[in-house]
Amino acid sequence: MTSRESDTVSQLGTACHSGVGLSTDSKVLKAELKALKSRKAEIARGFKSVEPDSDQREALIADMTAVSERIKAVEDALKPSRSQPAVQAYQETKAPPFYRISNESEYTQPFQLRELNSEEYDAWFQFVRDETAAPLYMHRSWGGLIQKSFGHPTRIWVAMTPEGRIVGGVPLTFFSSRLFGRFAVSVPYFNYGGVLSPYWNVAKALLTGLQKVAHQEQLTHIEVRTMQDGLWPNSSDRKVSMVLPLPETLEALDRQLGSKVRAQSKKAEEHHPTVAFGGLELLDDFYRVFARNMRDLGTPVYAKSWFANVLSEPGLAATLVVVKVRGRAVSAGFLLGHGPMLEIPWASTIRPANALNTNMWMYRQILDYAVSEGYEFFDFGRSTRGAGTYHFKKQWGAKPYEHHWYYITPDHSKPPELNPDNPKFRLMIALWKRMPVWLSRLVGPPIVKHLP
Repeated sequence: MTSRESDTVSQLGTACHSGVGLSTDSKVLKAELKALKSRKAEIARGFKSVEPDSDQREALIADMTAVSERIKAVEDALKPSRSQPAVQAYQETKAPPFYRISNESEYTQPFQLRELNSEEYDAWFQFVRDETAAPLYMHRSWGGLIQKSFGHPTRIWVAMTPEGRIVGGVPLTFFSSRLFGRFAVSVPYFNYGGVLSPYWNVAKALLTGLQKVAHQEQLTHIEVRTMQDGLWPNSSDRKVSMVLPLPETLEALDRQLGSKVRAQSKKAEEHHPTVAFGGLELLDDFYRVFARNMRDLGTPVYAKSWFANVLSEPGLAATLVVVKVRGRAVSAGFLLGHGPMLEIPWASTIRPANALNTNMWMYRQILDYAVSEGYEFFDFGRSTRGAGTYHFKKQWGAKPYEHHWYYITPDHSKPPELNPDNPKFRLMIALWKRMPVWLSRLVGPPIVKHLP
């Protein structure tokens, strides 16, 4: 937060106690609301570093109360009346911050493709930082997290000018096992990665160059995950990301969701669910729900250490959410924030809780959290168009955005399908569903680490 924002928040806090009125200018109110939400998030982080019964904690509680009261007053003042159709139209035209390359952009100077050595990685990560819309999973933390958690190395190929300036690149994480062979992915375990360049011709040249890499490294294939179409002929667009534009206030969110979704999400309240947002202190509850649900789906589960490593990584906006009924964790999610978007790469509800509607209730709490934290979009994650998860996310108002995953092989052959939709895995999935949960937690991680 800048010093000006800090001063503004301080004045706002004073206004809360002194009864200072609200501006009638919506732009002023929105700027005030943004500053207040930043301050609220800052105060919330402060609770992690103070003693439970200390004076500092009491001061934080007082600050949080004052800021929360002011937020409510500003949100009430921002409630739309006749302008609601215009607000709704604006929400529908907002575009998620996916990394896109204009097909009219061209780099006209010479460049060459080559692999970076480890001493040059700082230059690559500076390039990633300069590309402000770069996907979260291109940043420095993720290659180290993947190697630490799964043992897979990440190497980087770039387009570089004769003067040594990087104008594009693609990180590749390498997999090798007797069961699935040797291949590479950019970026594994997540939806977004791929090629990074502001220039269309450079991006296409990088993918063309990866065919040589696949041959030299004796890979069955290279998978490049992007939201960008038209870069390579061999691609899959079966998957979509379901993204919901978020309003600025909880009251506007309530209206945006509509009466049907509101009613469904409230059904769980007769069972008195509780929700908690946090970090490592919630990991056991999260993993208990997640591992059981993965077993029920017939899918090998990640090791708990993977989630612990992500939660412990400095600089990542990683948060766990856990819903309990009668003290027992029944629904859980893993949230990652980046720029204006909050994403939920993993979420689970145990089957006995489906009748309690806690999954719907959890997602409503998450959306409330996203709006309160000032996010502009909520990414429900990827789905196959038309599948059950697709319709679940669509009912919230989420819109589909196509993935374009490119498959590069040494000889243009069709790559193997390493996903649950492959008929070869149906028997394995059926058997896995019958496995005791404790056993699935033991044998699942060594298998799933090879499935990107």
